[in-house]
Amino acid sequence: MKTLLRQVDSIRCEHNADRVTEVRVEVGPLSGVEPMLLSSAFALLASEQTVAGARLVIDKVPLLAHCEACDKEFEVNGFVFRCPTCRGNVKTISGDEFHLLSVSLSEANAEFRDSLDPSSHNCSDTHETAS
Repeated sequence: MKTLLRQVDSIRCEHNADRVTEVRVEVGPLSGVEPMLLSSAFALLASEQTVAGARLVIDKVPLLAHCEACDKEFEVNGFVFRCPTCRGNVKTISGDEFHLLSVSLSEANAEFRDSLDPSSHNCSDTHETAS
């Protein structure tokens, strides 16, 4: 989660935005990420003023497989990795993703900007630059 938040803040800085309003990710059942826990962790760790109040949107990616024997693509149900048509061996083609899809940004109104902790908004202090 901290890596995701660093990536989001880097995007905010790159675009000179004051704050993040929405973070959209995609999560597959084999990603190792539980959507409910992700939501809880986001709410807990996204307490920086530039991310605080941002909405987390989670797009769930289906677990899809391709049968090597009959060439059929299908959604895997109950984690049974056999082709439902011929019972052949399959290869997973989606469902292990955990990607940042988009970040929505906005400029703060003057009152909010004045209330910002300067260290939370200063991009040059929070991100290293390559030499």
